Amino acid sequence: MAKIVVFGASGNAGRQIVAALRSRGHEVTEIGRTPGVQAAAEVAAGHDVAVSAVVDLSRDPADFYREAAHALVASGVPRIIVIGIYPLLETSPGVRVVDAPDFPAEHRPFCLGHAAGVEVLADSNANWLVMSPAGMLGGKPTGSYRTSPVNPANELTYEDFALAVADEIDHPTHHHTQVGIAST
Repeated sequence: MAKIVVFGASGNAGRQIVAALRSRGHEVTEIGRTPGVQAAAEVAAGHDVAVSAVVDLSRDPADFYREAAHALVASGVPRIIVIGIYPLLETSPGVRVVDAPDFPAEHRPFCLGHAAGVEVLADSNANWLVMSPAGMLGGKPTGSYRTSPVNPANELTYEDFALAVADEIDHPTHHHTQVGIAST
């Protein structure tokens, strides 16, 4: 049993992640809204794992995600799992979805903000992982998932995504990288 803090526990993904972790007997601290960068670092300290499923649409995405990543790293938590977005996954080596010439310009700032947070993690000594749902979140839960290359046409439920997060916490297999999670 691990002691886990979930930031963004009141959102769609966060609620399902909390439920999946509790069903496995983990001790879970739920944080519905990020309590501020310094407070987030203090809250995460002393936990075995911090899961971040947060967003603040009122702020510049790059500033927000950089600060959030810095706070998680500063907390000293042994394992950080960030819920990411599929446009940051690679379609081929070194080429992300967000880099495609036809990627919608209005979505680039948010995506690049997420990328700025990933860069903070990558530049740290923390044990981190970004898990990104590859495709649309909807449909009926299957009780299974797969790590996947990007395919935005995939459907993946929040419940199945939460299962992937819980499995990665129980049996860590990915470190210092981003992975896509898709339906089976």
